[in-house]
Amino acid sequence: MIMVKVRKSIRKFLALHLHHIDSSIIIEPEKTIDGKICRKYLQKIGYNYRGKFSSPVLSELFMRLLSIESYEDRDSFLRIIDHLVKKRKVDYYTPIRIGKLSEDIKEIDSRLEPHDIQIVACAIEDEAKNLITLNQN
Repeated sequence: MIMVKVRKSIRKFLALHLHHIDSSIIIEPEKTIDGKICRKYLQKIGYNYRGKFSSPVLSELFMRLLSIESYEDRDSFLRIIDHLVKKRKVDYYTPIRIGKLSEDIKEIDSRLEPHDIQIVACAIEDEAKNLITLNQN
């Protein structure tokens, strides 16, 4: 009986729409209007959506972590990410072959920064339904 419930829960979770989450969603300060929207969105991860961080996003988050001087602020930042991974079941994505895809994206939209091109390419390669970001480009 328990195994049936576990399998059903897994199937239900895997049926959720896959969203790749950009670092801007995590980094946006809670006190801004966008930050409040981001926090509400993140509360829906694991229930309404499946979330993933691509390796380019993880590198941005790591760079942000390194720039935080206060131990308490670093700890708070890591706790947010830890909560998303452990409680909200946010997964990771490592690109396989995004070279050609990245070139195509650059050709389509030259305004994107190289790092953002990689993030978009990862979301496309992983067949994510959405790329959740605050970037305007």
